[in-house]
Amino acid sequence: MSGGRLEFKVGLFVIVLLGLAAVMSIKFSETGFGLRDTYSLTLRTSNAGTIIRDSPVLMSGVKIGYVDSFDLTEDGSEVLINVELYPEYSKVVREGVTFRIKSTGFLGDQFIGVFPGETFGAELAEGTEHPCESPFDVEQVGQKVSGLIDRVDGAVKKIDLLVGNVNTNLLSSNSMENITAAIAEFRVTSERLNQISTKIDNLITTNGPALTTGVVELSAFAKELRGAVQANAPVIQASITNFNTSMANFYEFTEQLREAMATNAPAIHTSVTNFSAFTRRLHASAGELEVLIATNAPTVRSALSNIETFSVKLDKTTADLQSTLANNRTNITAVVENLATATESIKGITQNANRILMEIESGQGLAGGLLKNEEMRLQFQAVLTNLNGTAIHFSNLASNLNARGIFYKPKPERLINPPRSVKPK
Repeated sequence: MSGGRLEFKVGLFVIVLLGLAAVMSIKFSETGFGLRDTYSLTLRTSNAGTIIRDSPVLMSGVKIGYVDSFDLTEDGSEVLINVELYPEYSKVVREGVTFRIKSTGFLGDQFIGVFPGETFGAELAEGTEHPCESPFDVEQVGQKVSGLIDRVDGAVKKIDLLVGNVNTNLLSSNSMENITAAIAEFRVTSERLNQISTKIDNLITTNGPALTTGVVELSAFAKELRGAVQANAPVIQASITNFNTSMANFYEFTEQLREAMATNAPAIHTSVTNFSAFTRRLHASAGELEVLIATNAPTVRSALSNIETFSVKLDKTTADLQSTLANNRTNITAVVENLATATESIKGITQNANRILMEIESGQGLAGGLLKNEEMRLQFQAVLTNLNGTAIHFSNLASNLNARGIFYKPKPERLINPPRSVKPK
């Protein structure tokens, strides 16, 4: 074999091997070296975890794209991840899907998982931005678990202290004796309840027909009551309406009363203060009255006895008066008729008095002349003066007659002799 033919075969073999290597690289590459058609989406998350470039985007375990790049937002609080998705999966990656950073196993490589939603909308447009849930953070969970353990430790200490207190106080010998006594009392009570239930069963068994009759009558009464309610439904509805109106008026009244109390709070406070002072004085007066009654108990008992005697006599007098009224009903009727006649006479006298007053006002008659004529008034006044003097004399005369009689004769006056002169011895 010539040297040129051998070199050709070796070169062809190397070229074939390189082609196979290139095909295998493209076949097993994560990105396909950019030779496959893709469309991009932007995912926003608070923590990218250990996601790197070319990390896969999986949906139900199937690779539908890869991570192209990622960058921080302007304030550095979030991460923007640019992913490239294969267009053949655009029919399942629609509005409603959820993006979440997941891990392979517990501590494996992380990837972006796509989870379908309950409903599917339109296909996701290229270049749009969507939220992405951050990965599971073991450190944060550890911190939370550490805090939880601290709280559990504190709770265990409190429980231990509580158990110690229960063992010391609640489960002491005295407490156990009380619990034993309570259990014994409960046993006795349960036995009594058992006896009572047995008696009730016997009573129900004995009075079964009567209870059945009572239930039937109660059912009939319920039917009658239902019929009465249906028959009087308008009245009941009107009553309920009136009650609601009354409650509304009462609520309005309470509001007005609250406003009045708020407006007149100082006056109410003063009144309450005065009432408190009055009650204190009343309490003091009651104490003094109690002391007075205790001091004058015999007098009070005598007064009460007299009041009781008087009430008995008053009851007797009332009975006698009722008997007198019953016996003299005819006379009382006649007296009432006479009073009616007298009332008519008084009415006539009143009319005559009105007529006389009118005549006096107009100056007619004797009385009118006395009031209007000055000369007649003076003459009448002189006559009255003379009559008054005469009446006084007659009064004195009558008084003397009553005191001494008509045949009284005054005794003659005794002459007083002057004293004799004393003879000289």
